[in-house]
Amino acid sequence: MAATRPTLRDRNRARARAEIVAAARRLFLTYGYARTSVEQVAAEAGVAPRTVFRHFPRKEDLVFHRHAEELGRFRRLLAEQPPQRPALDALVDALLGLLGPDAGDTGDTTGDRGEMLKLLEREPELQRRDEALIADHHAAVADFLRERGADQQHAELLAGAFMGAIGSARKLVHVQPQRPPREHLTAAIELLRGLDWPAAPMQD
Repeated sequence: MAATRPTLRDRNRARARAEIVAAARRLFLTYGYARTSVEQVAAEAGVAPRTVFRHFPRKEDLVFHRHAEELGRFRRLLAEQPPQRPALDALVDALLGLLGPDAGDTGDTTGDRGEMLKLLEREPELQRRDEALIADHHAAVADFLRERGADQQHAELLAGAFMGAIGSARKLVHVQPQRPPREHLTAAIELLRGLDWPAAPMQD
């Protein structure tokens, strides 16, 4: 069955959303999240405030609007991992697939991902939402590990270790910016290799 082509209305809606998000990022990175109003975002994007709210019901959605899409993609990438792939390597492959092909080298596939991460670090309101979203990814990791044979306690502990290590590597990108992001990620993963990950099934 041929894919349905987006209608003109769909394309216009997508274009409007992209322009609003771009305007919000410019203002958030320049003035900070808390000091930027939705009305300012609307003015920067050249639309009415009600248009912004129609696309993004909450102000924080301007930052986290892709979360549901990215979480779904992360789960799909985990589901597509070969059964014989070691569990930790499968998690890393899915994570890098989510971030993009260059994320391990640059840490930035959108042009301002690094700056947006810095914004999260200094904005308490965004940190609270970020923590909730990290919990969703933790759940995805724990589900994957249970599917690989780990019991609930083991899966939760390993998922916590994985998400904690990745979070620490993310912080180190800002603390030690002179080091490539791949080095921080590699160091975090190597520390995890000593843990008791579910074994890959035996091959016939």
